[in-house]
Amino acid sequence: MFYIFNSRGHFAEKMTVRPPVLPHGYFHIESADDIGEYLFSDGLTVMSASEPAPSQYHVIDAGMWVLPADGAAAQLADAKAEKISNLNAAAQAFINAAAEIDKVPDFEVQTWSIQAAEARAWAVDKTAPTPVLDQIAASRGIDADKLKAAALRKTLAYEKLTAHVAGQRQALQSKIEAAKTQAELEKIVIEFTAPEAV
Repeated sequence: MFYIFNSRGHFAEKMTVRPPVLPHGYFHIESADDIGEYLFSDGLTVMSASEPAPSQYHVIDAGMWVLPADGAAAQLADAKAEKISNLNAAAQAFINAAAEIDKVPDFEVQTWSIQAAEARAWAVDKTAPTPVLDQIAASRGIDADKLKAAALRKTLAYEKLTAHVAGQRQALQSKIEAAKTQAELEKIVIEFTAPEAV
């Protein structure tokens, strides 16, 4: 029987034939005996426990699952990476909802930076060329200056919103990175607020 172990030494599966190819870091050990279900291997020997591993970071020592120092560090590092990924997704979701990006098609959102640049130029010089805003106004059948004024208000509001949320996100990321334990990490609540209206 061939026992397959993952890159951390945890049992993944067993096969009756020698595995032809294994994923990177995986290895196998051959044994004529049925050596159990809750297994760990250092690459040379196979150790077993009476219960499943509490986490992928634990190793078997004298038949018991223990969390070594390097395992605890890896566990915390991976938990931090996952929390930062969740933080980034939550920040983006908050911006999407607050700016109602989910109500606008992607191609139109991609014009926002152009509209913003044109609206800013128009605010400084009313004769500045604004071809995109002019075309949108013409296609909508509305006054171009009213559209430009609205685009400027939306630009300023969006910039304030994104700067506010970016600051909150960065502060939370700093807290996540500074956490020394899993318990500290779990206490960090991911939430965002919109800036106060002026």
